[in-house]
Amino acid sequence: MQRTEIIAVGSELLLGEITNTNARYISLQLSKHGIPVLYHVVVGDNAARLKETFAKARERSDFVIVTGGLGPTNDDITKTVLADLLGRRITRDEASLDTIARFVRSRGRELNEGDRRQADVLEGCEVLANPVGLAPGMWLDDGGTTWLLLPGVPREMKALVEATFPQKFSGATLVSESLRFYEIGESALDDAVSHLMTGSNPTVAPYAESGEARLRISAKATTESEANEMIAAVKQDILNRVGDYYFGSDEDTLATALLRELERRQSTLSVAESLTGGRVQAMLTAVPGASNVFRGGVVTYSDELKNRCLGVSLATIKSHSVVSKEVASEMIHGLIQLTSTDYGLAYTGEAGPVSSSGRPVGTVYIGVKTRRGIDVIERHYPHQERHVIQERAAKDGLWALLKRVKKGE
Repeated sequence: MQRTEIIAVGSELLLGEITNTNARYISLQLSKHGIPVLYHVVVGDNAARLKETFAKARERSDFVIVTGGLGPTNDDITKTVLADLLGRRITRDEASLDTIARFVRSRGRELNEGDRRQADVLEGCEVLANPVGLAPGMWLDDGGTTWLLLPGVPREMKALVEATFPQKFSGATLVSESLRFYEIGESALDDAVSHLMTGSNPTVAPYAESGEARLRISAKATTESEANEMIAAVKQDILNRVGDYYFGSDEDTLATALLRELERRQSTLSVAESLTGGRVQAMLTAVPGASNVFRGGVVTYSDELKNRCLGVSLATIKSHSVVSKEVASEMIHGLIQLTSTDYGLAYTGEAGPVSSSGRPVGTVYIGVKTRRGIDVIERHYPHQERHVIQERAAKDGLWALLKRVKKGE
């Protein structure tokens, strides 16, 4: 099955009322079996458009997975439209009908025609019993195309995928690892590892996201351990070239990487925020076990609280502006006095959209305390939206401290 397509049926998806999480889940499960997905399609509950979509999928795909449209209402038309396209009769599956009948009667009511329709299946299909719902799934081979029909309810869809995929797909597994980098652009990263981009197994693909860059290594093999060995060799090649920018893999964040390094050194951390308004502390405390390292912090948004909580001189603010290297330095000094931690970060800056400090919007100062002393780094993010400036500043501070901690500072 080299050409796979996922079709989600439902007008509510097109209206934006429901997010199409089914396609993402199914793609992830297929990737574990080395099956590539080439198309994601969403189509509404319209017979003509649905038939056109199915016909196009039949022409271009070996394996088509359809979610939705198997329920009891009149707009659940997936089965009838596909049956018409394939020239198959609709038959009633007695085992499914018996399951539906028992469920309905256990609720104190009699079967109606909508209930019975859920037991209808395409002639010649393999009926897939629904372990957590009523409408069964269907597996159908139709010449050059294999069809898998699944309920649209995510809980039911997932249960059928978990029951079906291991039986149908064996002999190959696809394993992936995403390497995460900071302070290197996607194009520079691409250039550094371009010699790996042409490989077919393992494959290496670059991605960019919110100031970060990522390389996904994917390997197909008969066993997971074999695939992991293939990935490890490519990973080492990559880290030999751009390891200075690497901070973690898969679900790692800059916060998890920093906390991990500090915990390994049995060190503590605190944070003072003005510009970022608590964003950095939220990133840190989102990590399970953060309390082993992170002792706490303050959000001192006003000049008064900077003075009262951190001892920032009002004269310094008046002379140099609240967005200045001098204020960031006094903030980090005051923070360490307040918390007595080994490491610390302090943020002040101008996020806009208009300047209230006299500094250009996007000007940021970050105080960094390590065992060697205090440093203040300056950053500029011109022509960026407020939330982007805050996000980039938060990450730049975490990265700046992480680099220093790794060096033993």
